[in-house]
Amino acid sequence: MTPPPEPPRIRKVRTSLQRQMARPGGITIEEAVERAEQGLESHRDRIMEILQAQVDLLNRLCRRRPPKADSKIYALASALVDLAGFLEIPPFYTAAYSLCEATHQMTAAKTWSWPAVEVHAHALTLILANGCEGGEAIDHLLAGLHAVVQRGATAS
Repeated sequence: MTPPPEPPRIRKVRTSLQRQMARPGGITIEEAVERAEQGLESHRDRIMEILQAQVDLLNRLCRRRPPKADSKIYALASALVDLAGFLEIPPFYTAAYSLCEATHQMTAAKTWSWPAVEVHAHALTLILANGCEGGEAIDHLLAGLHAVVQRGATAS
C-alpha cells in the first residue's frame, strides 16, 4: 500500500505591487480628491472664457442664420454641455442640454426653427451674465426652455 500523498504546501507570494502598496506614505483619498478639485478650479477662469466665446459664436450664428446650420449648432451645444458638466454648473448645463434636445428634435423632424435656437442662445447669455448661479428667475428661464423643447416635440 502506498502512503498517502503529502498535503499541498501553500506559499504566499508577494508581488512587487503588494510590496509597494504596503510601504507607508502616499496620500489619502480625501487629499487626492481635494488636489483634483484644486486643479480643476485652477482652470475655471479659462473655461468660463471658452464658454463665453462659444455662446458669442452661437449668438452670431443666430444673427446670420446660415442655411443648414443644424450640425454646427448641435456640435456647439454639445461642447457647451461638456464644459458645463466639467465645471459642474447646473443652470448652464441644463440650458445647453436643452439646446441639444431642441436641435436634435428639429433636425430629426426637418422643422428648423431659428427662434427656438435664439431663445436658448439668449438664455445661455443671461445665465453667464448671472455668474452661472441659480435662483428663482433662472428656474423660470429653464422652465421656459423646457417648454420650448416640449412644444417642438409635440409639433413633430
